[in-house]
Amino acid sequence: MGKYSLENYERYKTVKIRPEPPEEAYVHGGLITYVDGSWKELEPERGVYRLEPLLEAIRSAEKPVLALSAEAPDWAGDEAADSYSEFVRKIGSLADSDGRLYGVLMTMLTDGEEQWNAYVEAFGKTTLFADLRQERLIRYLREQGREFGLRIVCGEDNWLNCCEAIARQRLSEVWKRKPVLLHVVDPECGPNVRREARRWHAALSNVDAGLGWNAGLRRFIYPSAVASGGSLPVRLWLVNTGTSPVYEDLELKLRLVRRDGGESYEIPLQARTSEWTVGDIVHNEIAELPGMPEGAYVVGIGLFDKEGRPIRLNVRGDHADGYYDAGEVSVERVDGDPLANAWDTYYPEGYYPLEDPQAPQTEQ
Repeated sequence: MGKYSLENYERYKTVKIRPEPPEEAYVHGGLITYVDGSWKELEPERGVYRLEPLLEAIRSAEKPVLALSAEAPDWAGDEAADSYSEFVRKIGSLADSDGRLYGVLMTMLTDGEEQWNAYVEAFGKTTLFADLRQERLIRYLREQGREFGLRIVCGEDNWLNCCEAIARQRLSEVWKRKPVLLHVVDPECGPNVRREARRWHAALSNVDAGLGWNAGLRRFIYPSAVASGGSLPVRLWLVNTGTSPVYEDLELKLRLVRRDGGESYEIPLQARTSEWTVGDIVHNEIAELPGMPEGAYVVGIGLFDKEGRPIRLNVRGDHADGYYDAGEVSVERVDGDPLANAWDTYYPEGYYPLEDPQAPQTEQ
């Protein structure tokens, strides 16, 4: 540790944890499941819907992406385009709100704004995937200011054409806001497609191509002693070595378990995981502690989905309950909250991954 390291300027003694990475990295995201639905079968008569099998398939699938077939039923006639738009809105009214869908392919009966708008209006919470070949649709979505995911149908025979289409349409930065879905047309992902998928920062695929995000905890710093009911300043440095950002709203939590007595306290952190991109991720926060008995507490850190299911961090150790054990903190009974303003005299952001970035400016 150099003389300009942040630890030399802290007003309290800290615990620094540097977890070991696992022998084999675990990648999140990746393989999706297409949930197919035919308009002809789902609305056999005008206004008569048979949607329960489709909705059940969405509920039971792993990372479901809805792919509607626009094959018109016999009753549609000359008004098929308008009727299909109504059908899309009906599906969206039932499937968009629960958050189960990972995305929806924008499949059309014919190209036209009415059908495009039906998808945009019906799926306000779900990622809409525009196919790389749907250039008119992509232009329209941009004009309307609607963010969209990109679906790339690719194989070893046409990967170069896909590269050219992405460059021509200036789509190389779509991944920063919404996922890129790679649809591989070959039996398995070939070397050229695999290489380009990483360059496109693809997050999802219909085959196992090793895509997705992979967050490892590199450093975790917190005080060696805190006050019961007081503040707990934590500084986290994570690294996403995967191909894509996280995109999802997950919950990063601490857990303090009393070594003598077994009391356990979970402390949610205000981490905006949907903004975690590739590369270094820094999270600094002063968390609030509940009133706790004095003693030594084992500190754990874990990542969880919206249903409370654990999400693996790439850290070596036992993750059976979703938490990685990361040292101990002493909880004491003291007057006031000595760490409430611990960061008022320096700014903790930006000190990762360097140990010796620069000397803090002297206050005037």
